[in-house]
Amino acid sequence: MAMRRIVTAHNKDGRAVVVSDMQLPNNPTPNRADWSVYDVWAAEHPHFPDGGERSNVDWFFPPIGGFRYLHTLMEPQTRVEHATPASEEKFEGAAGIMTKNSGKHRSATIDTVYVVKGSCVCELDDGATFQLNAGDTLIQCGAIHAWSNPFDEQCHVLVVMIGAQHDLVEPPAPG
Repeated sequence: MAMRRIVTAHNKDGRAVVVSDMQLPNNPTPNRADWSVYDVWAAEHPHFPDGGERSNVDWFFPPIGGFRYLHTLMEPQTRVEHATPASEEKFEGAAGIMTKNSGKHRSATIDTVYVVKGSCVCELDDGATFQLNAGDTLIQCGAIHAWSNPFDEQCHVLVVMIGAQHDLVEPPAPG
């Protein structure tokens, strides 16, 4: 699947213009070899007007005030236990924690999750699960969770992560 991203911003006269029109690469998802992601946009301290350049960030989970927009593709028949166990509890350089050997994680983010196509399952740290189907939206507020797609169809999920204060997650060290 190809994903096209068009970006509008402002020229030197303050007029709205298209500044970028490109195909995005499909990248492996951290700790999930069976998924892939289009990293659509991210910014740490958005401020306008600007030239419409995407920020070059060194984090996966955004810091407070930052955000990241992803389009995730979950392959069929993938389960929580298929996630690569974390060798460390903390994601490198990120405001997030992965629980050892479970694929479950939490981050200092508010995640807005929208299922475009297919279905997936979210599992919480107490073992409770719920199914999300095309058209469903989830607001994930820093809870420990894991994702799986035990179904026969690829699942397409749009995610916007917004960095937030989370008293149970240590913020990343200043870069």
